[in-house]
Amino acid sequence: MSLITVGLSSMWVNYHLVRSDLKQQVRERAQSITQGLEFATEGSLELGHASNLRRVVQNYATLPAVVQIAIVSPDGRILAHSSSDGGAMPSGEGISIPLKQAMELAASTGRSQTLYETIGDRKVLVDILPFSSYIFETQGKRGLAIAILDLQQIEQDSWHTFFTSTVTMTVGTIGILVLMGLALHKTILGPLKRLNCALERSQKTETFNLPSAMPDNEIGFLAKTFEKVFQKLEKHEQLQKEIEERKLAVAALRESETRERAKSEQLACTLEDLTQAQSQLIQTEKMSSLGQMVAGVAHEINNPVNFIHGNLSHAKDYIRDLLNLVKLYQREYPQPTAAIEEEMEAVELDFLSEDLGKLLGSMKVGTDRIRDIVCSLRMFSRLDEAEIKQADLHDGIDSTLMILHHRLKPKPEYPGIQIIKAYDRLPEIGCYAGQLNQVFMNILSNAIDALDEYNRSRTAKEIQLSPSTIWIRTAIIDRDWVEIRISDNGPGMSEEVRSKLFDPFFTTKAVGQGTGLGLSISYQIVVDKHGGSLQCYSGVGLGAEFAIRIPTRQTLERAA
Repeated sequence: MSLITVGLSSMWVNYHLVRSDLKQQVRERAQSITQGLEFATEGSLELGHASNLRRVVQNYATLPAVVQIAIVSPDGRILAHSSSDGGAMPSGEGISIPLKQAMELAASTGRSQTLYETIGDRKVLVDILPFSSYIFETQGKRGLAIAILDLQQIEQDSWHTFFTSTVTMTVGTIGILVLMGLALHKTILGPLKRLNCALERSQKTETFNLPSAMPDNEIGFLAKTFEKVFQKLEKHEQLQKEIEERKLAVAALRESETRERAKSEQLACTLEDLTQAQSQLIQTEKMSSLGQMVAGVAHEINNPVNFIHGNLSHAKDYIRDLLNLVKLYQREYPQPTAAIEEEMEAVELDFLSEDLGKLLGSMKVGTDRIRDIVCSLRMFSRLDEAEIKQADLHDGIDSTLMILHHRLKPKPEYPGIQIIKAYDRLPEIGCYAGQLNQVFMNILSNAIDALDEYNRSRTAKEIQLSPSTIWIRTAIIDRDWVEIRISDNGPGMSEEVRSKLFDPFFTTKAVGQGTGLGLSISYQIVVDKHGGSLQCYSGVGLGAEFAIRIPTRQTLERAA
């Protein structure tokens, strides 16, 4: 129904545009004829060749759509007309009142008149152009050149043009839709169907085979992603089997507990270590997969963004050159034609000239923002780097904040979280940059969770008096150590909770919201991997502060 409505509306608008254009052409043709008559009449009368007027009138009468041509003197006499009996130009009472009034107005005022009349059973357009000559003795009046054109031909031409354009538009639209359908089927529907068949087969065979001839677009990328996911699922299933085998081993150990009490404590410690290693292995595998996916997404986004960003400066230069050319035209031709002036007003040229620069500037700000986000994603994705590299810790912190930006923004229930940074001049240090980014992510995420939970129990006035804030301070200590302190003004924690904070699987969050491994893994990264220290200072109602210290140089033994 919508398509029919739009189609009929387009046809109606098209018809009226065609008809309006043809009316304008007829009006211009009538004015051209009367102007030619005016010129020929004035010359013939002044030269005394009045007999030539009828020949001129007959010549104009042969033009298409012309019904009648007449030349009338100031005293109302018909000097020449295109038919022998007067035709459509009767005199006296035979002239309609509007036409008679228009003739008198044109003769007395000297202004041309155009009106639509019905003569007989035909609709016509009448154009009256006054002219003067010194041979006329009548004072205050002028002779008239009159052209009458048939409007019925306009209707016929309108319908013919309308029918032709409508058929052309319909055929063209159908052709475009067919081509779009074929292209859609080739590039999207066909590959999607093959991908869906492969997924259905994978449910029966439990293996996923990448379909052949996949396009190099988003569908192909999706198919490759599915392939990677299924590969990881196979690895995960293998890992689950190993877990089941270990559970069986645990059960066997528990059965032998009564017989070997001397070894029970040692076996329990071994079991705990295995469980911790298993969970950390799963967590590490997840983070590694996340890093690979984030790096891939960042790479895919970076290429088109760089293309757009690089072309913005060229577009700005081109637009500036075009605007300079327009200004040069305005200086060299200060009196534009009516059509140019009307178009300048329609497109609001002054506004466009002023706003284009702002528009390109805002586009550049947008691409800069996307490039910053991509840079942050690529930096954060370095989770699986196995070598110590020189890195700027501030870049890692800023990249983490960029990724967590959506969680810092205001929410409908309460305002956003403020970030206050006090960075010292830190040198680049040798470290596992990706793993330290994971530490920053864990601590900042916990701080945001604590502040969000705290805000749910506070009133709007309390939040306004003490808005949620996270402070990040860095400093260099004794030249050999760098310190990062991350603190918040949340609810804090009790001493009992603080003492267990870095224990594996310890969490204060609800079931399903936390694994209890984030701070435990962070502690191992800072202390075991980098030979640093990670401490927490907190109290109930006093917020929490995490202090990270890392040596500026890593020893070869620790790097190994």
